[in-house]
Amino acid sequence: MSGLTPRALVVDDDVRVRELCIRALEMEGISCEGASNGREAKEALSTNRFDVVVTDLRMPEINGHALALDILSNSNPPLLIVVTGVAEPRIARDLLSRGVDDVLYKPLDHDLLAMKIKSLIERREAPA
Repeated sequence: MSGLTPRALVVDDDVRVRELCIRALEMEGISCEGASNGREAKEALSTNRFDVVVTDLRMPEINGHALALDILSNSNPPLLIVVTGVAEPRIARDLLSRGVDDVLYKPLDHDLLAMKIKSLIERREAPA
């Protein structure tokens, strides 16, 4: 992916939160698409390649936990950040142990989130 604009999929059923996240990521030079639930996210993931997925945990149709597990089952998954408004350490431990790159709690500092994601992308791209 080196040299190309990184791409992110932001999944949240709260349109305001989704748009704030997208705006912050785009300010860091990351191209974004949004989805309002796990079903829409799976559709986007089936037709597009993303470098990072930021997903809310609690959403209608397919929740963020199920979406995360589906994404992690791929041979080369994107970076995966799970965001939640519910501080549930057991779920966070489970997701992190399965390969989620980070679990963050709302309310978010969207600018800090964007800088963290940009750093994770750069670290992943760095030569070994």
